Amino acid sequence: MKACVFRLTVALLGGAVLVASPVRADDLLSLYREAVQADATFLAAQADTRARREAEPQALAQLLPNVSFNGSNARNSTDRETKYAGGTSKDDSDYRSYNYTLGLRQPLFRPGSYAGWRQAQAQVAGAEASLKWAEQDVGARIGTAYFDVLLEETELNVIKGQRDAYLAQLDYAQKAFQSGAGTRTDIDEARSSLDLAAAQAIEQQYRLNYAYDALKAIINRPLTQLARLDPGRMPLTPPDPARLEDWIRMAEEVNPQLIALNAAAVAADKQVNKALSGHLPTADLIAQRFKNKSDSSNTIDTKTDGNLVGVQFNVPIFSGGDTVSVVRQARAELDKARQQLEATRREVGLQIRKEFDGVTQGVHWVTAYEMAAKSAEQALASTRKGFQAGKRTTLDILTAEQNLATVRRDLNRGRYQYVLSRLRLLALVGKLNEEEIARFNGWLLASVE
Repeated sequence: MKACVFRLTVALLGGAVLVASPVRADDLLSLYREAVQADATFLAAQADTRARREAEPQALAQLLPNVSFNGSNARNSTDRETKYAGGTSKDDSDYRSYNYTLGLRQPLFRPGSYAGWRQAQAQVAGAEASLKWAEQDVGARIGTAYFDVLLEETELNVIKGQRDAYLAQLDYAQKAFQSGAGTRTDIDEARSSLDLAAAQAIEQQYRLNYAYDALKAIINRPLTQLARLDPGRMPLTPPDPARLEDWIRMAEEVNPQLIALNAAAVAADKQVNKALSGHLPTADLIAQRFKNKSDSSNTIDTKTDGNLVGVQFNVPIFSGGDTVSVVRQARAELDKARQQLEATRREVGLQIRKEFDGVTQGVHWVTAYEMAAKSAEQALASTRKGFQAGKRTTLDILTAEQNLATVRRDLNRGRYQYVLSRLRLLALVGKLNEEEIARFNGWLLASVE
């Protein structure tokens, strides 16, 4: 009996410790690692790169020796009738025949195939750059989705806190009215603000649910509580390097999207060379070893065994205008690729400027709103004291509550905008790797109660 009581006590104490212990939350780094393994968009990019890598060995194969063997072995039956002046002659024969050929073809002069090989090299380089961009993109998407959830959560908490304050104010106004120290107007104003806060909380809850769904869609599993942002761990530092021009230059050199588009332009240029080669001759070295027997009804029981070595030429003369049209098409595609590269280069420059300004201004934004939040808290406390002294009204308190909620909302938005701008800025210059994700993860609380 004592043993049972002891085991029960230990189990209850263990359960109490478990309940009291902090729960390990999903954090940014763990979700990023899962996204790399589970995000369908990133996995599709990986498969696309593997497929596009095969373009180079396929193109190179057009320049390497080609060895083939073909043959046949058959049973033949022939009925032959020959008419001549003296009558008709019939000849029936049954015989076996075979034909075997071992051939070698080595391209000697294939400008189109060579241009195709160079084009394939550029295409593979573009595929590798596209994969690098997909890696940056999955980091940016998981980071954006993660901090979007945290932002929506904090805004919901602000609204709930505001709602609770309005509820307390309503209760106070009702008690004051019953005691003869308040007015019906105080009750109506508090109730109106409470109803508005309740409606805002419902709307914000929908936004939070959608943000959660967007994050779950990337990792394809339900989420636990997310690790929250700890403002005390988040350093407010300007971009390094500090000049916008340095970031733009860095992006033009290493941005994976620009590298991929530049490779596409190189591939389009090689396509022009490939199209122009349609006007040029080709030459192949050929060698054959052949053996046959009774290869026709006129050579029954005749065996042939021989070798062939030579050079085969092909000189295009007129193709009905097809080659000229293909060249025009290739040049138009080259112009398109160059213009797409230039358009993206300008767009990346604008994105760099936007995120650079987001980080730079975010430092000042957060610092200013932290001071504003302290002032709003002090103003609310002073207004409540004034209300208790009969110098302030319920409307004054509600206004101070609203001001504080607005400042807290803007402060939260400023913090998350700063975080997201830093994250996206790194992605634009191809530096959003696991090490950087871990750095952002260090700004989060390790566990939740």
